[in-house]
Amino acid sequence: MKKTVRVSLSFVKLPKDQLNSYIILVLVCLKNNLLFPNLPVALTTLSALQAAYQDAMNAAAVGGSKDTKALAEARDAVVVALRQIAAYIQSLNLTESQVLTSGYDVVVWSNTPITLVAPVVTGLDNSISTQLAVYLQAVPGAKAYHVQYCLGTGAWQEAGIWPNTKNIILKNLTPGTVYTVRVRAVGGSDQYGPWSLSMSLMCT
Repeated sequence: MKKTVRVSLSFVKLPKDQLNSYIILVLVCLKNNLLFPNLPVALTTLSALQAAYQDAMNAAAVGGSKDTKALAEARDAVVVALRQIAAYIQSLNLTESQVLTSGYDVVVWSNTPITLVAPVVTGLDNSISTQLAVYLQAVPGAKAYHVQYCLGTGAWQEAGIWPNTKNIILKNLTPGTVYTVRVRAVGGSDQYGPWSLSMSLMCT
């Protein structure tokens, strides 16, 4: 008998910054995902809600009670949208691995923590000018991959989140500059796994 997979609604309890990251992850994972052709909330709408929520967070960080109330309203709006999409995914009666491709978590029946390992970056490719392609080994149980880069000993900068290990390409880079890249898997009990060892290459 097939076990029913339940889509987790644990995102409703996430702190504001983590919720914002969660929405971005869902947007990345649902884009062009053929398993979910009839989303009840258009990705353009969810993207607009995410942008409004992020703006509200920034305003509330320096504003007063009015901005705090606006943040609460923006949060309620994105949570409603995420709930609608979760209900739709639940109705499809998919397997656990299929649900995870949406960016959503599933309800874990065991109390055993799910720990992701660090990805292994197998190479960087600078054959196309102003770009670096990133190659890595897939991590079992990962929903997506979070990539950062830095210049020399500078601070790490966000490169984005990719739904799988294919076509991870950093664009609009500066030729003649050495970029250092690191990657971590998204998912598991802690939302993120450990960072990979970094790898560096000059952009052409």
